[in-house]
Amino acid sequence: MRIAVGSIQHESSSFSPIETSLEVFESEGRYFEGEALAALSGEANTVVDGFIKGVRLHGAELVPLIATYPHCSRQPALDLHEILKNRLLDRLRDALPVDGVLLDLHGGYSVQGLDDGDGDILQAVRGLVGPDCLIMAVHDPHCNIGPLMVENADALIIEDTYPHVDMAERALEAADMMVRTIRGEIRPTMAYRPIPMFWAAAKMISAEEPIKSAYQHCFDIEMRPGVLTASIGLGYQWADIPIVGASTIVVTDNDPTLAQQTADELAKWLWHRRDDWQRALMKPADALAEGDSIGKYPIVLADQADNPGGGSPSDGVEILNLFIDRGLQDAAILYVVDPAVVQQAMAAGVGATIDVQMGGKSCEICGPPVPMTVEVLAVSDGRSIYDGPMWEGAEAFYGDSALVRQDGISVVVISEYCQPIDLAFSRSLGLDCRELKYICVKSTGHFRSGFGPIAGSIFNVDTASVTSQDFASLPFTRLGRKIYPIDTDAAFELP
Repeated sequence: MRIAVGSIQHESSSFSPIETSLEVFESEGRYFEGEALAALSGEANTVVDGFIKGVRLHGAELVPLIATYPHCSRQPALDLHEILKNRLLDRLRDALPVDGVLLDLHGGYSVQGLDDGDGDILQAVRGLVGPDCLIMAVHDPHCNIGPLMVENADALIIEDTYPHVDMAERALEAADMMVRTIRGEIRPTMAYRPIPMFWAAAKMISAEEPIKSAYQHCFDIEMRPGVLTASIGLGYQWADIPIVGASTIVVTDNDPTLAQQTADELAKWLWHRRDDWQRALMKPADALAEGDSIGKYPIVLADQADNPGGGSPSDGVEILNLFIDRGLQDAAILYVVDPAVVQQAMAAGVGATIDVQMGGKSCEICGPPVPMTVEVLAVSDGRSIYDGPMWEGAEAFYGDSALVRQDGISVVVISEYCQPIDLAFSRSLGLDCRELKYICVKSTGHFRSGFGPIAGSIFNVDTASVTSQDFASLPFTRLGRKIYPIDTDAAFELP
């Protein structure tokens, strides 16, 4: 039994100012090919590691393709997409025949001139391996599912958690489903249903209500006879493409009618509760006031509009200015992407005091830069190992980095577009987040993996940047239909 494993992951924004180059896909720690992919331990909490572990557990032969995990940014050019796709296809072509192909595809990948990058990859793989070879993929919950994906895969499985702490688990599920299918024990049949709805990020946290009940509903569906898996796609809302939005996917055992009926049933269940998945915007000053009234620390402000994990530049200064104006003590901003400040700090050295222009350099909405006089507390090459549970054991690459402080406000400044997931990197710089009273994280939900257990209170706040949750303010032109809550009269009718 020979099973190929590969990945081309990208969350592609129509509104990000961050250019997407081939170098981004090939950056250290984010690109593996052939034997380098096969050499991964299989023990880290990633989808590809889960695939590798699953293939090995079943005694199958691993056929490594390529795996690439660049940061979220602007939609890549079509020629760049073709380069990456052909690398994966060339390796697969050289390895044929295989019994199955396991792919780690984000589901939020779109390309300039090509709305469904993931669907295009699946279609190309299907064209190469033929109709009888199995193709299965694991998607991020923030996926935009389109017909091309469903038509060219035997099964799509979407992660059930946000933060994504079940990546390896879902990959193991996919590997097990593939092996059982190869052995003739099951025959997956799949259906999906798009929903004209955007989902507020603050209502996506899987350990909390109301979405906790939605996932429990999926788990209950999976207990029904004939149902192999049921998934919810939450959507990646910053892609101006016709397939953007929420969706459902159901995979059954040789029963396409049941798959479609169940996908429709789950979609209707979600649509009838559409107001439950929305949340009014909150400004940082209001969040600080509410946090102080609660009196439990640290207060964590999640700057969701400036989250590099969604395509923002992570150098917005609104909360930094607020912290300075309030004269906060025991406060920190995690992380500001500003290579110029990092290089100043590294040139000056630990212990130096320097004048910097912090952040606000990427685009007009994020600035202007904030003049600061800071002490350099630490510098780093940006390498760290994630504590987990999200990406536990995987290596992080933040690029050259520095910890600086002005009065009571510390700022972790990095060179690569990365959001804070856990406490490990700050700790490596000598910053113990457990001792802070006020923390701003440039993240939407993944930070809860590490910061949730130490937080006194958490508030998702909206600032001036490019991944605003004020969806009506975004310059959409290609949605092709009304979408709730932008259009309160949006309709959802099944065929």
